[in-house]
Amino acid sequence: MEQREGLLVSVILPAYNVANYLDDCLESAISQTYTDTEIIIVDDGSTDDTAKKADDWLSKDGRIRVIHRQNGGLSAARNTGLHYAQGEFIIFIDPDDRIDKNLISKCMELLSDGSVSLVHYGYRLINENGVLCGKNFPDMLTNAEKLLPTILSDKIPSHSWQFLCRKELYSDIRFPEGRKAEDLATTYKIVAKAKKCVILPDCLYEYRVRSNSILGELTSDHSKAIKYYEDELLAFHEIIDWAIAQKREDYQNLAWNNELMHLFNHYKERIVIDDNLGTKWVHNKICKELSAFNVDGVTSSNRFKAFLFRFGFMPFCYRVMGKLKKRVKSILRKE
Repeated sequence: MEQREGLLVSVILPAYNVANYLDDCLESAISQTYTDTEIIIVDDGSTDDTAKKADDWLSKDGRIRVIHRQNGGLSAARNTGLHYAQGEFIIFIDPDDRIDKNLISKCMELLSDGSVSLVHYGYRLINENGVLCGKNFPDMLTNAEKLLPTILSDKIPSHSWQFLCRKELYSDIRFPEGRKAEDLATTYKIVAKAKKCVILPDCLYEYRVRSNSILGELTSDHSKAIKYYEDELLAFHEIIDWAIAQKREDYQNLAWNNELMHLFNHYKERIVIDDNLGTKWVHNKICKELSAFNVDGVTSSNRFKAFLFRFGFMPFCYRVMGKLKKRVKSILRKE
């Protein structure tokens, strides 16, 4: 299928204190085989050299635009990018990541068909030095019609950078400002609104695993962890309310089980690092969620975890598992 000319793609990079990675990201963006693009860097009040590096790129490629704003968080930066985007199509890239040179081209081959609204693809994992350390292929057993339920059940992550779509899908949708877990609160709306989704069987995005990432900070910072959990729960409740309004009990059950799975994982995390306040907080949320939902909709895995939780076995199991994992790592290091 040939690509029609004049189909502008807006590439939005919300950037905050990523001076060490921005050049690598932008090199991958300007090296795309599909060249009808505008690249919008939204400097979200960075305190390092990110703003200067972004401005330096203005003289290197005429497709690049830089917007400087006061720090407002990732959602606010993305929304600013959407406001200024002039393209018919939107793709988000986190500025510490990279994209395959053929990513946009492969997506646009499919989006040139007017019936397709969104293209979903897999991603590779790279470390802080840019070295490949893993892959996350799309689930090819999931067809376009099953993409939304697969995301709602967390079999596919709800990353906002894992798809390229028509800008019209964002016409009445914005990222929730002042909140974490913003992708969880947004992606399902975009996928649900799309007329037709296509899944590419390729890992075309490179996600950089960083020790000081938002998710990495959850382990060491109690207050940030609880803030993230609160926003995540709010997103899940919004999804469930949306599913109820759509009269989709299947979506409601998928989202609720996904929420419960996340809560059990957070409970384990807090127990393993001996965060008593965090453990108590998650414990209370699990109790509340279990009492509010129809038990018939609970998966077998969550039923088992709920049994361990109700009878007080879960903390013991998680602590034993945590100690065993540390022991195994210690043995492997010695070898």
